[in-house]
Amino acid sequence: MSQQLWLTFILASLPVHFSPGPNNVLALSRSMTHGYWAAHLGSLGRYPAYLMIFLAAGFGLGALLAASPMAFAALKWAGALYLAWIGYRLLRAARTAAPLAPAGGREAFSLTSFMRGEFFVAIMNPKAFIFATAFYAQFITPGQEGFAVLFAKMIAVSLTLEWIAAGCFCLFGAKVAGAAGRTGLLAWIMRGLGATLIGFGLLLAAS
Repeated sequence: MSQQLWLTFILASLPVHFSPGPNNVLALSRSMTHGYWAAHLGSLGRYPAYLMIFLAAGFGLGALLAASPMAFAALKWAGALYLAWIGYRLLRAARTAAPLAPAGGREAFSLTSFMRGEFFVAIMNPKAFIFATAFYAQFITPGQEGFAVLFAKMIAVSLTLEWIAAGCFCLFGAKVAGAAGRTGLLAWIMRGLGATLIGFGLLLAAS
């Protein structure tokens, strides 16, 4: 793939990875309650899911999902309900939201639980499979010369951009939490993020 096409691929990928989608909103909310590192390490859970999505997209499996209404609907409703549940939990947590304490005094958390949540939010969105299939098809097609190596490089670039994007959202959330906590806005921001995740669930269910 030429340097110009690589540049086009990276530029086209930026809005995909840096948009405030469900996973980034989830990481943002966790960084506001548990700090940067807890949220960013928790975001590692999304990468196995995205790897599965990208591999499925590269081999055209997203088109098979689109052609199976029953499988699409089952995955869609599972994802919608899970997003709504996480949003509801954020709304409840907003009642006791407090400014970030020093590292030693923060609320305990389970890294495994954080990673599991990130994984399920990512994998339970059937539209991600279909979008990724259409997106990668603009740059690569199965069977072309050097497909495996080129596709592996594209996946590596995509996952790297996703890691950077997650870090940006986590850093932003941790910074905002301190200021919002001092002004009493943290609880309202948490409610807004919870409502956003519930909205994502409703949009997914309605699609």
